[in-house]
Amino acid sequence: MNFLRLPLTDNIHKRVIKRLLLVWILLSIIIGAIVYFVEIEKIDDFVVDLAIQESELFANDFHTYFHSPEPANYNNLKNKIHEHISNMRFITIELYDIDKKKMLAEALPKSRAIIEELEKKKHDFLMADKVNYMKQYLDSQMYLKIFVPIKDHEDSKVIGYFEGNYKIDPKIFADIKNRVVWSVGGVIIAMFATTLILYPVIIALNKDIINFSVDLSKANIEMLKALGEAIAKRDHDTNIHNYRVTIYSVRLAETVGLEKERIQSLIKGAFLHDLGKIGISDNILLKPGKLTEEEFNIMKVHVHIGLEIVNNYKWLIDAEDIVQYHHERFNGSGYIGLKEREIPINARIFTIADYFDALTSKRPYKEPYSFEKSLQILREGNKTVFDPELLNAFLEIIPSLYTEVNATETYTIENTLNSLINKYFNHIA
Repeated sequence: MNFLRLPLTDNIHKRVIKRLLLVWILLSIIIGAIVYFVEIEKIDDFVVDLAIQESELFANDFHTYFHSPEPANYNNLKNKIHEHISNMRFITIELYDIDKKKMLAEALPKSRAIIEELEKKKHDFLMADKVNYMKQYLDSQMYLKIFVPIKDHEDSKVIGYFEGNYKIDPKIFADIKNRVVWSVGGVIIAMFATTLILYPVIIALNKDIINFSVDLSKANIEMLKALGEAIAKRDHDTNIHNYRVTIYSVRLAETVGLEKERIQSLIKGAFLHDLGKIGISDNILLKPGKLTEEEFNIMKVHVHIGLEIVNNYKWLIDAEDIVQYHHERFNGSGYIGLKEREIPINARIFTIADYFDALTSKRPYKEPYSFEKSLQILREGNKTVFDPELLNAFLEIIPSLYTEVNATETYTIENTLNSLINKYFNHIA
């Protein structure tokens, strides 16, 4: 049967796509961030160069005043600042002497509110003997507070300092944003294209692994069914018991909202619940009459034998809840003595399904009970043998489910079971 191949293969493709998309997103974020900061650094250098070029216009006048601090030279410097402010390049200009004491200051009158906002941030750290700057954004406009040491033309010693708030030209600012957007967008597109190219490559490289995984999953399921059927035929003469009890159990689990992983374990446990009977002699297992106390104690050992077997195979370990505890009773009178919620929910579900199928089936020691009689016995076991909440849910679904299961041929029941296996094991085992 190939009922697992397509779902498993599809699932591999989905996993590869999801992981490639995740890698694309992560790499786009990481590389995009790197590109963004690199571009911002380039833009910073560009803007700072513009501001420095503007500030150097004062260097000659400042140099003249420094060496000849006469009123006329001071006024020339002041007029130069005023003229430059009027051109709306710098909205504030301040000149400091060698001791960092303010000598001159000019501000664009119309930008008073903006200047007040910009000046709220301290900028003492800018006062150094090297070019320094601080970016600020206000109303979607970029401003650059720049600090430039003014050096003597003769010996290159610092003789004063220039500080100003530089308003980036809106067109330049728009070009800056577009450049960043295009750079980051280009990275994202390039990474996406790379992801698309990698997808068929990875699928091709993993084709053998996919086929192996599909075959392994099939082998696990077939082994599960073979083990269950082998032991079922020892005391039932047919494997149909395992089919019915598994279908009953899964439908009850679905009704009470059990998650997929637990239902997977439930299916394994339902098939292998009596696996330990392989270690029980036929004289006891097939005895038509009631077992003696000694024989019953031997029979009880089958849960421990089954547990040892499933614990030796990693894929079957999660079947242990049913293998070990399917003979527990809600009131604590079972083989081991667990009671109520101490009993794993899979075991509580399976106990109801198994008990019902045993009542309605022929066994070496009894004829099958009628459907109505079987339901009556189940109700009598409420709160003593069975979990009352699970039993109520089972009693609601069993009339139609019993008719469905018992009104069909064996091959149809097998198809129903295969559909359930396909539904809950459509992944790599």
